[in-house]
Amino acid sequence: MQNIELSCITDIDEFHSLRESWNTLNDRSANGTIFSSWEWLFSWWETYQHDADRQLFLLICRRDDALIGIAPLQILNHPKRYFPCSKQLMLLGTGETDGGLVLTEYLDLIIEPGLESRVTEEISNFLLEKQDMWQGATFQQLLADSHLSKLFGGQRLSIQSKTIDNGFRTLIDLPETYKDYLMSLRKKKRNNITRMYTRLQTEQDYVVDTITDGLDTDVAITELADLNRERRGQLEQPSAFECPNFEAFHRLVVKRLLPLDKVQIRILRIEGKAVAGLYSLIDGDIMHAYQSGFEAELGHRYALLTMMITQEISHCIEDPRLSQFNFMYSADENSYKLRYSAYTEPMYDLNYFPRNKRTDLYQFLHGPVKQRVKLLLKKR
Repeated sequence: MQNIELSCITDIDEFHSLRESWNTLNDRSANGTIFSSWEWLFSWWETYQHDADRQLFLLICRRDDALIGIAPLQILNHPKRYFPCSKQLMLLGTGETDGGLVLTEYLDLIIEPGLESRVTEEISNFLLEKQDMWQGATFQQLLADSHLSKLFGGQRLSIQSKTIDNGFRTLIDLPETYKDYLMSLRKKKRNNITRMYTRLQTEQDYVVDTITDGLDTDVAITELADLNRERRGQLEQPSAFECPNFEAFHRLVVKRLLPLDKVQIRILRIEGKAVAGLYSLIDGDIMHAYQSGFEAELGHRYALLTMMITQEISHCIEDPRLSQFNFMYSADENSYKLRYSAYTEPMYDLNYFPRNKRTDLYQFLHGPVKQRVKLLLKKR
């Protein structure tokens, strides 16, 4: 059996040089997604490397010089007072400290098919040997079949693991025709979509501009950000686009994904004014609806968010590459997204903490105490 060589990359220039081999492996890996692509994670590191005290910690597995495994990790150094550990192992693309969560979902180890067990074991052994470099770990928004769930399998650990439910991804299996899709909806929803679309067509002379047909990416991001801020403002919720790093990251990653035909931004205009926008990611046979926004008055009169989503679903049905439409993260299993004939799949966080009293206190405060406070606040 051929030996696997494992190395640790901490230098951004070495990370940059991995682009081609990284993406080749990511495309082959069973759990590889656009969120584990080089374009997404390198752009994230370029943007967020100075957001906090972070250290790049990429674990690279090779066999006969061929790349066969990647653990896309970082070490986040917290203040010494942090409970329950100050050196936290995390996945790249997660752990932003400025409030602008990028939501890099479904991350995992990137492994050559057929070598999952061996590569996971090599990574586990390396991490245990280097445990002086980290004290705990948090891996967020994993799916049920994650390779990370098998990390440290069979090992006697000085750390303890805990899984915590963390929302759902919400999917639509695309039918053969858009008519079939409409018929899958409840009658009230279907009639509302048809009525609003007819109203928009008869009352307004509108156009939809796209970045794949010449709309400048920076213009598109600026307009989308403004519309997202307006939408979130109506809901009295903060917009991630208020955070400069979040917007900078997306300006960067969209420009890298566009030549690969893996991104789309649509801006709907009425009388030249941007009134609705949808930002989507093309990931193999899945379209991820990532961010959206709309202008208040016209947005409600024509249900513009619904229009943008259902028209995007129509485009997906016509695209032979695509078989699923993904609304991405929902905190609630019974989200409004289910009205679009969607279904949910659970996600979870996997945490590793030291076995000590500080951990017990941390878990108590962030478990029953935190939930109790949330309930009390809801009753106010």
